[in-house]
Amino acid sequence: MTKLPIAKRSSVQNMRTVWPKETDFSDWLITQDGIDLLAEDLEVEIENPRREARGANFSCDVVANRVGDEKHVVVIENQFGRTNHDHLAKLLTYAAAHKAMTGIWIAEEVADDHRQVIDWLNENTPDTVALYLAELKAYTIGASAAAPQLDLVCRPNITVKQANADLSPGDKERREWRIAFWQDIHHKMKAEKLPFRLQKPGPGHWSSIAIGRSGFHVNMLLTPKNQSIVAEMVIQPDGWKETAFEQLHAQAKEIEEEVGRSLQWRAMPEKASSKVLLEEKIDPDDSANRKKVCDWFAEWTPKVFLAFQDRVKKLSAPESDS
Repeated sequence: MTKLPIAKRSSVQNMRTVWPKETDFSDWLITQDGIDLLAEDLEVEIENPRREARGANFSCDVVANRVGDEKHVVVIENQFGRTNHDHLAKLLTYAAAHKAMTGIWIAEEVADDHRQVIDWLNENTPDTVALYLAELKAYTIGASAAAPQLDLVCRPNITVKQANADLSPGDKERREWRIAFWQDIHHKMKAEKLPFRLQKPGPGHWSSIAIGRSGFHVNMLLTPKNQSIVAEMVIQPDGWKETAFEQLHAQAKEIEEEVGRSLQWRAMPEKASSKVLLEEKIDPDDSANRKKVCDWFAEWTPKVFLAFQDRVKKLSAPESDS
């Protein structure tokens, strides 16, 4: 095995040497590199990011959607220097104006008072609300380009939120079951080299995977009512869902050959999204099937993802949407 050289890492002391203005950092954050940084360091996957999106009377640094959930709005407030009350108020105002479910506050330095505020809000808001607080750092090695990093200071505690949630015992049990199941599935999948990132396990019956283009993602589904599990390609670009589905359906033979299985092609014209499903009749509610479910997702989800990834990126959108 070749031994890699070791070099000393140096911290960038003035973030303005990387991004001269806060707006420059916000512009960078909505690029693919910035989106990847949020996913890797905060485990928050976003799509369709917009700069300076207007609320009723205020403009927000970045507004986006959580991958796989167009109704889940994410607002991001950025600032250089130390956190202050002004930016805290802005974060909360933007979150309220956009009816956001996730709020992210990024600064160079976090004051202890503001850390306490975000922790308190996470502990005392519904489990549908999540607030993140992170410090922005950047490092160089020798004459290398600066490598940004987000050091997570605050994040929602899912266990505490679940305990505080006003849910029936049955609902709490189902949510706990899903979180534990997704943890097991993700653990199995991460044992292999995956062509995608996995979101943090959540309480929903789905787990979404970004595929590299807004309006498209792969879902893994636990569907006990149907006694089945599913890996599906979700197609919901704004204004051209039908066109996108038709272009992919024209490649159905090649796609199914790559996956190695027949797929269910559902145009669903009355719905917001079209879907292409690979479904397996394994009941996830049967505890004896737990390993089988984990193994199935580890084997088939990457195949579905890889069969669609490049084809989705190459789809021809109407000129106004491209």
